[in-house]
Amino acid sequence: MDGFDQSTNVRVIMATNRADELDPALLRPGRVDRKIEFTAPKHHDDKLLVLQACTAGMSLDGDIDLDALANRHDELNGAEIAAVCREAGTQAVRCGRYTVTREDFHKGYLSVVNNKPNGARQFAFYN
Repeated sequence: MDGFDQSTNVRVIMATNRADELDPALLRPGRVDRKIEFTAPKHHDDKLLVLQACTAGMSLDGDIDLDALANRHDELNGAEIAAVCREAGTQAVRCGRYTVTREDFHKGYLSVVNNKPNGARQFAFYN
């Protein structure tokens, strides 16, 4: 890429939600050598890994079952799953608690889903 000395060890990471809109000059050989696509986690194990990573620093109530959350059949991407976890943590703090509950996750889920551009799909977060 222009502006980088060839002797320096620089890695540039680019991210987009609209790869189809990128200028072809940016993608020509020598500019971007590798393309890695991160799709929404569809499998239980993938969702569980995202949930575990996003809740690792949280104090979760004993009735929180990350395994059950990973079994949900909605199509949240990794960033949206992370947003649900953040919103759940925020809900707990707003209520003056250090522990995140199922109700916090439910409210976090509704907050994220209702802000999605494709409409307000409301499901029970825990079945």
